Amino acid sequence: MGVPADQIRVELESPEALRPGAPVMAAAGEVAAQPGSPFAGERVRVLEPWQNGIVPRFRELWRHRHVLPWMGKEFIVKRYRRTYLGLLWIPLRPGMDIITQTFIFGGVLQVASGDRPYFIFIAFGRAGWMIFDRSLHWSARSVRFSSTVARGLHTPRMLIQAATIFPTMMDFLLYMMIAIIGLFYFLLVKGSWYLAPIGQMPVGLMGLFVMILYGIGVGLFIAPIAGNTKEVRYVITYFISFLYFVTPIVKPLTHLHGLYYTIALWNPLTAPIEMVNYGFLGTNDLKVQSVLSSAIAIVVIIVTGLWFQSRFERAAVARL
Repeated sequence: MGVPADQIRVELESPEALRPGAPVMAAAGEVAAQPGSPFAGERVRVLEPWQNGIVPRFRELWRHRHVLPWMGKEFIVKRYRRTYLGLLWIPLRPGMDIITQTFIFGGVLQVASGDRPYFIFIAFGRAGWMIFDRSLHWSARSVRFSSTVARGLHTPRMLIQAATIFPTMMDFLLYMMIAIIGLFYFLLVKGSWYLAPIGQMPVGLMGLFVMILYGIGVGLFIAPIAGNTKEVRYVITYFISFLYFVTPIVKPLTHLHGLYYTIALWNPLTAPIEMVNYGFLGTNDLKVQSVLSSAIAIVVIIVTGLWFQSRFERAAVARL
């Protein structure tokens, strides 16, 4: 196929195939040995040189998809490794987070939340936010994680990025469980059910999907750089904190005024958060400006992020 023999690596599923004189077959994928060959019946997997571009990165992801559950487990175990409470930290962290947010914003600062309790408002808002925050958090650390686990071996970056979905979804489900527990609590105590009709929930699910795309998309830019310097992680921490307070999570969009309302309105993360609130709580604060800003931003971030990640992958392979 026009590939130099010294650039082709061959993997055979039988140890006998490693004997001197084993035939090298210049074809991509798994092929069968030629009839009459001493390796007849053996499956020969031929790996061609690394290919540049976005499409080959998705091919790598599909080819190594069986590794995703193991990588996802490593991401999760990393969170409570070397702690005294161990697994208890997994539910404790979101529980303490929502209680603290409710106490400070709903109690001390008396932030209004419309016709629903502040605990319900912040719980669903935090669930939507955490699916962005955690996917960005783990994506930004994926390169350092791969160097620790793979110990110098090349690991497709797209594979590691995809594995970050496992800890992200675990955090999201924990926050949603707390929100649902709050729903049933207020149903029993006040006799009020604050969950939106089931017909609106697809909009909320779409908002969650957009949030995770944002997290992974921004992580495509940050991960290669964060592996070399800590300054990027410091900067992104403060930037994410800023985004959090200009996104209608701790306070509804309609309760903001002036410059703060304008910033929140054009914030690309406002639309998916409002979709989550509409889909699960029945609020109606979704604005055309927010949707337009979010649609443009998500396309630009994903496309340029994949391009940047591919360029970084090529540089990493060249150093092998």
